[in-house]
Amino acid sequence: MPDTSYFTDLTYAYIGLLVAFSAAQVLLITRDNRVQSGLWLAASFFSALGTVNTPHLLNVTDGADLSLYGILAAQIGGFLRFFSLSYRKHSFNRNRLAETFFLMSAFAIPLVAVPLLGPYKLLIGSCIGASTSAACLFAALDNPALKFANKQPVALLVSGMAIGILALIYRASTAFPFTAEQLFIGSSDTQRTGMAGLILLSFVLQVGFTGVIAEQRQRLATRKEREAIRIRQRALRLQVRTVETARVARARLDLVQMLTHEVRQPISNAQASLQSINLKLQSASQISTNAPFALDRAQASLEDITLSLSNIIVASTLLSDERKWARDEIDAYAALEMAILDLSPDQKSRFKINHENNHIYFDGVSILLRLALQNIISHTIRFSKQETDIVIELSADYTREMVVFDIGFTPANAELQTQNIFERRPSGDTDRSNGSSLGLFVVRQIARELGGDAQLLSMAPGWLNFRLALAY
Repeated sequence: MPDTSYFTDLTYAYIGLLVAFSAAQVLLITRDNRVQSGLWLAASFFSALGTVNTPHLLNVTDGADLSLYGILAAQIGGFLRFFSLSYRKHSFNRNRLAETFFLMSAFAIPLVAVPLLGPYKLLIGSCIGASTSAACLFAALDNPALKFANKQPVALLVSGMAIGILALIYRASTAFPFTAEQLFIGSSDTQRTGMAGLILLSFVLQVGFTGVIAEQRQRLATRKEREAIRIRQRALRLQVRTVETARVARARLDLVQMLTHEVRQPISNAQASLQSINLKLQSASQISTNAPFALDRAQASLEDITLSLSNIIVASTLLSDERKWARDEIDAYAALEMAILDLSPDQKSRFKINHENNHIYFDGVSILLRLALQNIISHTIRFSKQETDIVIELSADYTREMVVFDIGFTPANAELQTQNIFERRPSGDTDRSNGSSLGLFVVRQIARELGGDAQLLSMAPGWLNFRLALAY
């Protein structure tokens, strides 16, 4: 008959140990480790339940065999520890060796309930416990979530599991049929030592796991602190960059305003003079037939000068390392209509617009888009046969996430090159037979700035397409 008082005291000590460590682990629970900690706490509960249901303890029962419920509860606790040590963020770590031992334990549990194997319950239970401990050992060794700079908590866990495996193997070797013992609890020295060893190993495992979640909590706090430091450093860098950007932007704005005033003012004066001349010619009794044509040519020349100056300013800005463009939402169809609106009345009628819908929006720089379209349309008129239609297809390429402007025309020169037409020509190159110009170079640079590209494609014999594709 076992020493009931001795084992009752050990049982109370074991349950008190589990309760104390469980309370500490509850205080260390965070959002990142709540699943892992919850599984371990549940395992501690079932381990305590298994100990209480063992015969001769706390005067629950005085049966001759190990309680079936006690064995099942203890094994459920072991399985829950396996899942706790296998858990990583949002999933469970897969380890073939650990899973093999786990399945061996799971398939062996029904043997405990077989009446014919009653005398072997201690042997079966010890083997199942050793297999479950092995599964926990390999799960802890392979889980990336348990890799810390401080290896002591995991080392305690692994050492406790390894010692537990050896102790259970030894306990199985002292069970029936190797000896007459069929009970885990009893009056022999082996049985008394086994109960004391169980409490000692539980203490080591609880200390190890508490250290693991404490280390996880510390690592999370350190990561958050580093993120906060990076955010503060980034904020300081952004403040310095903002001041520098504001200074550069102010200097650039002053230069652009000066250029705008110095260049556009004479052009505006010239346009006003042309309008005054046009009014006087309309009121004159005799007008030369060439006068309206001359006025249109003069007006077109001024518009070409304005476009060329815009190309020079934008090209120099795009090639600068400090370019900053404020993006906004652009209505692609409205931008296209505005670009066509700048044309002379006799050219507007040549353009036919086909589009999927009137409202295709994307993030971009409206000034750059309008300048690119003006350059393409200007070159389309120059390259195309007079009085032929120019067809514009406006569409959204959802696969590539692009807004596409396709401007098709019949070329006046069948030998118009489609290669390198957007490249920048050397300053001394006066040969414009290949069609390249600063305007087309600006189109290519603007397209790249807006996350796209510009091409001149030969879609069919006698038909060319300027294609401007820009990212959403």
